[in-house]
Amino acid sequence: MKKILIGLLVILIVIGGVVIYGASQSGTLIREAVLDYAPPATGAKVSLDKVDVAILGGSAGISNLTVGNPKGFKSDYAFKVANMAVKIDMASLTGEVIRIKEIRIDGADLIYELGTRGNNISKIQKNIEKYTQSLGLAASESESEAKFIVDNIYITGTRVKLATDLLGGKGAGLTLPDIHLKNIGTEDKAATAGEVGSAIFGAVNKGLSKVITKDMLNNTLKGVKKKLGNIFK
Repeated sequence: MKKILIGLLVILIVIGGVVIYGASQSGTLIREAVLDYAPPATGAKVSLDKVDVAILGGSAGISNLTVGNPKGFKSDYAFKVANMAVKIDMASLTGEVIRIKEIRIDGADLIYELGTRGNNISKIQKNIEKYTQSLGLAASESESEAKFIVDNIYITGTRVKLATDLLGGKGAGLTLPDIHLKNIGTEDKAATAGEVGSAIFGAVNKGLSKVITKDMLNNTLKGVKKKLGNIFK
């Protein structure tokens, strides 16, 4: 499950980063940037209904973002996010530390598809890593790396589905408990993007451990075995 969460986090950071750093631009320009940048980065089709920006209020949000699957996977998509919103202290954008008042990720749907070529989330993650490296954008821990203080992160209404390509992208589903993280980074020690990601990962991983059961995993595997049995009859 670690690979699932890291992959999802990387994807959200890539797309969310465009929204955060483009908060001073119009919603149309940010939407175009996401649709131009995300497909080659993820190696999958990406659709996005709209981006709303309130410059004076220091907020930006995306509605109905869908990231498809790389070639070889059969589920309808890798993940969908109904709403993702960011509130920023605009004055901090000119300083050394960016203060994010709030991040909300609501109504996300993730399909983790395990297939003969590995899993879809890890594949997208690798695609993003290759793309950023090709542009010289690989993350580093240098002094020039952006630092953050995040007051609140809310992750609500997240649904996770375990699937396999041998079952045509079908599988079992579960709901992740809502998550609220507070005070990531301080004035004395601001957080890197990696540290913010680690905090999110730890919380999501803890939530998944509460809802994923051995029976669910066993049922998925039984479905695969049954499918294989039918193939060789």
